[in-house]
Amino acid sequence: MQHLIFDLDGTISNPETGILNGYKYTFPKIGLATPDDATLRTLIGPPLRIVFENMYGLSTDTANFAINTYRTYYNELGGAYENELYNGMKTLLETLHVQNRKLHIATHKGAMTEQILQHFQIRNYFSQIQHYNEEKDITTKEKMIALIMQAEKISDKNNVLMIGDRHSDIEAAHYHQIGSIGVVYGFGTLAEIQLSKPTHIADDVQKLAQILL
Repeated sequence: MQHLIFDLDGTISNPETGILNGYKYTFPKIGLATPDDATLRTLIGPPLRIVFENMYGLSTDTANFAINTYRTYYNELGGAYENELYNGMKTLLETLHVQNRKLHIATHKGAMTEQILQHFQIRNYFSQIQHYNEEKDITTKEKMIALIMQAEKISDKNNVLMIGDRHSDIEAAHYHQIGSIGVVYGFGTLAEIQLSKPTHIADDVQKLAQILL
């Protein structure tokens, strides 16, 4: 049986509006000038802690405040639902499900993952859901893929594909010696995806469907 592990943001859905609004809500509250939209788009994908501590150099305490502020907007004020499925994605997931492919999620998004999948009425297509969780030390795509493979008792790596729009998705696939599809309709550039050397590249959902079907 083939196992397909999907990233969420930038792969299944386009959360740009909600994420940008979350950052615009947060930056003034931590005393930093809000970056322009082009810069904010580059912050879609990495975990919030990486953004605030590593990219913006905030202390742990200030980063914690920033993360909590962002999550207030995203989780409680509607940001999670300022989001839309990519055109053709629901049909693709339904087709894969009908074909008895096993679908899974590995995402740097946090606790709202389940609600978002339910919101789009696609939760039932997925078996394993692994999302960012610092309390459980699940903070990398490598760890998420490992947990999915353990839970599904996958021994043949030739039957697993990781699908995502950022280099971290493809690098995690390389780490586990599984195949990968880099999609370039999300938030990673073509150059970023090419540099990470995925097995396949898809420039839209239709091309992704051609590869998978």
